[in-house]
Formats: sequence, C-alpha cells, structure tokens
Amino acid sequence: MRLKFTKIILMLAVAGMVSACGNKTEKSPDKMVRTGIQRIMTEDNQFNFSGSYQTEFIIQNNENKSSSEITEPITASEVSASEEYDDDTSELTEYHRKQMDLYNKSIGQFLGQFGKSFSVPFTGAVDIKKGVMEVIPEVRYEDKNVLISFKFPTYLDFNNLSLYLDGSAITHLSDTMPNNKMVIGDKYMQFAVPQDKAQHIPVADLLKSLPKSVDDGYASIAPSAFKKVNVDEFGKTLEAKYQVNLNTDYASSLKYNTVLLQSLSKALKETAAKADKNNKYKPEDYALLGNIIDALASIYSDSDNALADTPMGAYLEQLKNKSNLMVNNFYFDSKGRIIGVRFKTDLPMAITGMEEPKGTIRIDYKVRMDYTGSPKFTMQPTPQNSINIGARLGW
Repeated sequence: MRLKFTKIILMLAVAGMVSACGNKTEKSPDKMVRTGIQRIMTEDNQFNFSGSYQTEFIIQNNENKSSSEITEPITASEVSASEEYDDDTSELTEYHRKQMDLYNKSIGQFLGQFGKSFSVPFTGAVDIKKGVMEVIPEVRYEDKNVLISFKFPTYLDFNNLSLYLDGSAITHLSDTMPNNKMVIGDKYMQFAVPQDKAQHIPVADLLKSLPKSVDDGYASIAPSAFKKVNVDEFGKTLEAKYQVNLNTDYASSLKYNTVLLQSLSKALKETAAKADKNNKYKPEDYALLGNIIDALASIYSDSDNALADTPMGAYLEQLKNKSNLMVNNFYFDSKGRIIGVRFKTDLPMAITGMEEPKGTIRIDYKVRMDYTGSPKFTMQPTPQNSINIGARLGW
C-alpha cells in the first residue's frame, strides 16, 4: 500500500514538473515574440548572426494574363481614350505602344535575371553589454562563369558614437589613383560624431529605454495577428522548436514605429525630470534628443503626410495606398529564445523611381542567431588603425 502511494506521489510530482515546463514555453504567440525579443536585448545579448537579403522582380505581363504577374489591369477609360485619335495618330500610337511593350519586356527580363543572380549574404556579431556591433555584408553577383563579390565590414561603437568601415574592397584601387589626396591604405575609415556634440547626447539613457519601447511597439499590434504555425523548411535548418507568424500591413507598421518613438521620448523626459545637478547630461541635452525623436514620430503618425513633397514622403504615400503584407516569422528553440527571423514583403517598383515596367519587388530577408556567450568579431578598430574621415574633411 505504501509502495503504491509512493508511486502515485512520484507520478503527480513528475506531472507537475512537466506541466510547469510546458507553461514556461507554451505562451501565447504574441507573448512568445515579445519575451524572445526582450531576451535578445537584455539577457541573451551577446551572439553571432548570419543571413541573407535577396530580391525578386515580378514584372507585369498582360500578355500571359497571369494573376500573379498583373499588377494593374487596363481600364475602360484607357481603351476609350485611344479611340479619340485619327487613323494616322492611332497607327503611331500603336507603334509606340509596341515599342514600349518590347522595351518593358526587355527590362523585365534583365531585372528578372539580375534578381536571380544578385544577393547580399552577411555575417556579424552583437555584444550589447560592451556597446558594440559588427556586420559584414557581401554584395554578390553569381551566375554561369561569373562571380563578382564585394565585402564591406562595418563596426558600430555606441560608446564613442563611431562607425568604422573597412573599405579595402574599393580603397586598395582608389588609393593608387593620380592626385588622390586621401590614401586610406590598410586602415579603417572612422565616421564619428564630433566629441563636442557627442558629449551632449544621452545615448546610454536612450539605450536603457529601448527594450521597453520596443515592447510597447509590439504591444500595439493586436495579439490575434500573431499565429503559432508549423515549422517551415527554413526553421528546420535552424532546428527550431516553435515558429510564430506575424502578418502586418502598412498601417500596423506605422503604428508600431509611432508607439516605439513616443515611448522613447516619454522615457527621456522622465529621466530628465529625475536627473540632479550631478548628472552627466543637462536638461537641454535630453530636450534636444527628445525633439529629434518627436519629429520622427510625427512623420509616422501624420495622416496628412507632411513629407509628401519629398522622396521619403512619396515612398510612404505609395505604401499607404497598397495593401501590402509584411510577413514576419520568428523561430524559437526549446528554451524560448529567438534563433532566427525571416521577413518577406512585396513593394511596388515605382518606389525606386521607375515608372516602367510596372511590377513589384519581392524582398526576402533571413537571419539566424548563434548564442555563443562570447561573440567573435572580425574587426578590432583602434585610434592607431583607423582614420577619422570627418576630422580629415574638417567636419
């Protein structure tokens, strides 16, 4: 009797442990994403990463009548308008139309082939505890009998507000040009905020507020937009345990950016209010940075689009009129950590300034994280192996 009772107790204890573990990982999809992102920013914030950025050009093709390729159908008004011309003009117009169709077809074929051969694979490292980050993008074109590749290692140091660039892929050649007044050699190019300005920018306080502000942004998205789905092929290469899909539209993206920036602004104001006379930064330092953030927030929240007459405003306006979905997939390991992300969306080609040919640009961005605890950096910039470009140019 005692033995049976002991077995029952053990079974209940094991069941309780399994249940507790299950409750830890089996959160609602939105909470999984928000918790995973917070872990990246506050806990598991030392890691290496790798991934790729690819584009596909999908050109409108009315001849084939493929619904996946036709972006804008011909309207009745366009047909009736052409009937107003006389015979000679109609023939000329028809000739020009055929020439334009032929030109657009050629451009479409060129862009299609270019998209298949062009990619930007990248690697990098993040160490938030030390305030540094590295990314090494490779601009790559590869096809039959051809391989063109440029790497541009880039290093961000938030401690001294500097960006370091290894431009040797280009400078090794440009250094030999006649009358070159700035030979780079084997040194990194440093682009730094001048110290007299950097000392008045409370970046450390901004970074401390960033995790909560990012979470506020994701909290503004309806929880129903997050869906737990079966792990796809990319997730399987990561050996992911779970996958959460988040589909957002332009309006949701605007709201996310607005909420995030407003949260940052609010946090800075609260920090400024608590600062005493011994604080490193003055109230006007917080106010200046807060005003910049408020200006950015107003751009995203302004329904009238105050930047309508600018390239960025035109870009935002075009997206506003499109029902484009931004598909985000988050991949998790058994510990609830985000080990990969995939982002896909379609953008109208017109945003590139090309009115013809009509079509869309399909973007596919993939990244995986490797939590090593001691990320490996390729670049180790120092004052001795870097050239301050701004100082050389008198900035």
